[in-house]
Amino acid sequence: MRPVRLLAGLTAFCAGMVALPATAHADSMTTWTVKIQNLTPSGSQPLSPPVFVVHSAGVHVWQAGRFASRGVAAVAEDADNPTLIKEVSKRRGVRDAFAGAGGPIAPGKTATYQVKVRPGDRISVMSMLVNTNDGFTGVDALRPRPGSIRTMAYDAGSEQNLETKATIPGPCCGNPMQRAPEKKVISKHKGIMACGDLDAETYGWTGPVAKLTFTR
Repeated sequence: MRPVRLLAGLTAFCAGMVALPATAHADSMTTWTVKIQNLTPSGSQPLSPPVFVVHSAGVHVWQAGRFASRGVAAVAEDADNPTLIKEVSKRRGVRDAFAGAGGPIAPGKTATYQVKVRPGDRISVMSMLVNTNDGFTGVDALRPRPGSIRTMAYDAGSEQNLETKATIPGPCCGNPMQRAPEKKVISKHKGIMACGDLDAETYGWTGPVAKLTFTR
């Protein structure tokens, strides 16, 4: 009977060893609370429900000075989150991609989300300024840490800034999926220039357009 008992003991011991990595892996997960406050003036620029991407340090969802991917352009032009999520989910190094629950974030309001990361992960965030042609804000490959960051508005460079009601999806105009394509790199947004139907005093902004606060 002794060999049987010894075999049973070894089996239980090995089972315990197999379980340890999974437990340690689960314990390494950290849940971050991310609050996004819309800093634009009252009545100007709602922010679309943000896309969150959790990925390795070598991945970039968007970068100033680079051309917007199809998915990035989809969010910047029409708050089309599923296209970006599908696109980045196929990339090596991307662990999770999802849209924040709830509707747009109105000027002056704050929305709260939760993001789960592992050590070494980076977080990218993207949200459209919906009363623009292809304006957005967010962060790229941010290493999460407690504190706040204020983000500027960016121009995706994928659609002309006509500022016409016929080409803007937001509540000012209500015309999604209407494109006036161009091919420029992502850059800082110049704001509403009153070159079309939009009044700069109503829909414009100065300085940062959002505040992201990370807590654990």
